[in-house]
Amino acid sequence: MSLSKRLSKDRQTARASVRLGQWVELDARTDFSPAGLVAVGVLVSGILLSTSVLVAAAGRAKARRIEARRDRSLPR
Repeated sequence: MSLSKRLSKDRQTARASVRLGQWVELDARTDFSPAGLVAVGVLVSGILLSTSVLVAAAGRAKARRIEARRDRSLPR
């Protein structure tokens, strides 16, 4: 059995349908191969890791600004 045929059989599928009121109906369908699921997992983990780094850097920058305000002496 070739690799492409085996991967096409291993696909994961999901379907969702939402109805809001009388006129709005949303249908969604998706399917992923195992390689696609791994790629999505890597992307999501990269986003989460980079977000934590950005939040930490922003906290350090804010602390430096507060410290600079405290150290600054204005002439009277």
